[in-house]
Amino acid sequence: MTRLFSIALLTLCACSAVVSQDKPSAPVYKMPVDARFTAEDVSIDRKGDDGDFEIAGTLNIPRGDKPESGWPAVLFISGSGSETRHGFQGALDTGSWELTDAVSNAGFAVLAVDDRGIGETPAGPAGFDASTLGYDELVGDAQAALTYLIERAEIDKSRIFIIGHSEGGLTAPILAGRNDIAGVVFMAAMGRNLYDVTIDQTSAAMEKLPKAVRESNMKVQREFQDAVKEDRAPNFEIIGKDKATVDALKAVYKKQVEPLKAWWHDHFALDVPAIHAAVKCPCFVANGSSDFQVSPDNDARQIVKNLMAGKCSDVQFRLYEDLDHLFKPCNGRKSEMKIYFEDRRVDGGYLKDVVAWLEAHR
Repeated sequence: MTRLFSIALLTLCACSAVVSQDKPSAPVYKMPVDARFTAEDVSIDRKGDDGDFEIAGTLNIPRGDKPESGWPAVLFISGSGSETRHGFQGALDTGSWELTDAVSNAGFAVLAVDDRGIGETPAGPAGFDASTLGYDELVGDAQAALTYLIERAEIDKSRIFIIGHSEGGLTAPILAGRNDIAGVVFMAAMGRNLYDVTIDQTSAAMEKLPKAVRESNMKVQREFQDAVKEDRAPNFEIIGKDKATVDALKAVYKKQVEPLKAWWHDHFALDVPAIHAAVKCPCFVANGSSDFQVSPDNDARQIVKNLMAGKCSDVQFRLYEDLDHLFKPCNGRKSEMKIYFEDRRVDGGYLKDVVAWLEAHR
């Protein structure tokens, strides 16, 4: 979830998107010169009630002799906000390609895709209204990618893992509860409902504002979220009946909430502990100590508790000092959105740990 979930209220203080003032050029992926894998561009059929379309992606296949049972494989699922198969969002490089390259070099087939509306994947079928896109549809996209991987002849169907980053770290256990999966890697994933994560993000974004302003804005934030969750119209008079205030809230709701209303609604209805409790396969839960988008205590450790309270008996947890939501070092600084655009690399120790965990369970 490289975007924040808070909405811009009257103070316009919440940052749901960040634009670099230096306008850096868009990153470009280059396959490593020592790559021990080949990269195949693929098209995945995505069938739906509102029409069909194709999801574009890349399947990395290890070089060398294929094992008799097929290659062990990994499906990478990105976080919220459209990312390319290499983890690019405009000028932002999330670094996911560093992870998929490392896993591919370790002898795993790896599938990563362009999310809806970016790269070579359309927003949906012809005529699709993006404002109606819910989280359930995104889970369906991930299932289509997983099914594609299962159906590839060179893949060992019994050794398919899922790595999910941020929101993808919630999609991963949903799929694991519905499919025979060999293991799940949770990268900076939510251990609670998005409703609560959004409230925390919004509150943190306003920590420097006067108390009265914070309280007023949080009242609006909760009202908007409750309205979406309860499928009702919001009370635009929640902080005042004067026309200027009411009109301002209506404008904020139309601009900031309506485009993601369907997505919020699907998320807010989820029973996250039950999703985790249904997972049977081995799991690796990882989080950076400097992550400000999810909480090591309220999310990562909660995932571990949820898993162990359910059907999972093999859970490993690692907290990485000084790493942020992208598993990149902060070098002692407070993590915030603006440093996401700096030229930083994913922590090498973290990459080695993920590869080692996958190899131990292959």
